[in-house]
Amino acid sequence: MKEKKARDLKVLRSGDPRSQFNIVSAKEVLTRLGRPQYLLSSSSKIRKGESLGILSKVLYLTSGLFCPAASQGCLASCLGHSSGFMKEQRATSARDRRSALYIEYRQAFIELLKHEIHEHVFEAETQGMRPAIRLNGTSDIDWETRHSEIFELFPHVQFYDYTKVMPRMDSFLNDRIDGERRWPTNYHLTFSQSEWNSRQAQAVLHAGGNVAVVFDGEFPEHYLGFDVIDGDKSDVRFLDPSPVVVGLSAKGVVAQENDQTGFVIRSGRPTPGVLTRHLNNAA
Repeated sequence: MKEKKARDLKVLRSGDPRSQFNIVSAKEVLTRLGRPQYLLSSSSKIRKGESLGILSKVLYLTSGLFCPAASQGCLASCLGHSSGFMKEQRATSARDRRSALYIEYRQAFIELLKHEIHEHVFEAETQGMRPAIRLNGTSDIDWETRHSEIFELFPHVQFYDYTKVMPRMDSFLNDRIDGERRWPTNYHLTFSQSEWNSRQAQAVLHAGGNVAVVFDGEFPEHYLGFDVIDGDKSDVRFLDPSPVVVGLSAKGVVAQENDQTGFVIRSGRPTPGVLTRHLNNAA
């Protein structure tokens, strides 16, 4: 039965984006789909940074598979699962291949990643632009602890990510990892609000950090008592002032349907998720 399911991985691409790895092993994914052709890619939003002199690449893995703090609303709205060409079979298969390689052949994955970063640096220098990399396009891996050598090997590359893992954000804000090592100077984090971490989001803002919030419709001027900037203009979060709320437009499923989790902030249109946020704030 397992062999039959493994033959057609496409039928597993529904519901929870992580479901494929719950049914077949990483090795089976590589056997059926093959190894990834490349690790780093781009997107229309990533390319918006070029007008600011930033040449960026991003690493997209299987949505939610490496996200320890992913919420229901986060998974439903993830760009790697519900929005645009990212949800197409070819794109999801590419992310599955990369994820399987990372799980099954970790060192080979890291060496390939280093090689592609080298190529990206060369391309950026050739164009007279500043190289930047998002390692967690659809993941939330603690690269600063698991693979810190990457930041040391490429000191002139600006790395940046969103995270929902509060200990990671605390380390970034306090410039300390595990209370000892310094946070990489070339790695910037923006905290990402979900339907259950609004108290943490407020703590980040009051500590001087930035928080990304998904809104439906026009962005408000202020949220949680802080200025809101338009995060749709570009993806280069490391250039944002701080502390601010980074407004992002709802996309994919949550933009087409009425989000019931509270992940999307809808001004003047309360949903069942509003109760969730109130309960979290009161906890």
